[in-house]
Amino acid sequence: MAEADPHPTVERMTLLQRVDHALLALCVLLLVMSGLALAYHDHAWAQVLIGWMGGLGGRHWLHRAAAVGLVGAGFLHLGGLIFSQRYKRDLRDLLFVRADFIEAARGWRFNWTGKGEPPRFGRFTPWQKFQYWGILAGCLIMVLSGLVLWSPQASLTLFPKGFIDLMLVLHSREAQLIFIVLILWHIYDVHLAAGNFPMNPAWLTGRMRADVYRRQHLGEVEAREREEKKP
Repeated sequence: MAEADPHPTVERMTLLQRVDHALLALCVLLLVMSGLALAYHDHAWAQVLIGWMGGLGGRHWLHRAAAVGLVGAGFLHLGGLIFSQRYKRDLRDLLFVRADFIEAARGWRFNWTGKGEPPRFGRFTPWQKFQYWGILAGCLIMVLSGLVLWSPQASLTLFPKGFIDLMLVLHSREAQLIFIVLILWHIYDVHLAAGNFPMNPAWLTGRMRADVYRRQHLGEVEAREREEKKP
């Protein structure tokens, strides 16, 4: 008799979502690295990065290639939202609702004091929703400002110099914000937090442990169980 799986899993991401996520992550990482290397080119660590990229010329083309890839990832995501029922369902679940704030407060109380009940988050926690919308807004700002900066001379024929300077500031500061939200907060929340360490495998396999999923998304699991019990 085959032994029961000691750690049953549940699906978290489809193949298309994993491809979309990987392309987005790769392009954003390359954009942030190459962008910050230029912004802080007089620092030793930035000079090392620029050297790895093949000098300033290599950094220039890597940044542009990653920008094109980011636009491609955006169109892939948009296609999923238009044609995939899974994407549409997840988008609905990513909208903030009143319960998010109630459960977030419950979670903070439970985690800090040990009192009360654990939070009953839905398919996405409030911070996962914030990360999604924050990254989406950040990428839009990066793409739009990047288009203006792609050819400054051509942009000067359409916009005043003050506007282009503003786009430069937005582009640089948004890259730093994305670094904080994506590289630091998102990676900690998804991979390094208790229950996930050393890595949540969903971004590779599409699946995660059922017990971890239940603990982190108890509200969705209980709602699904109630539906299954209905005649």
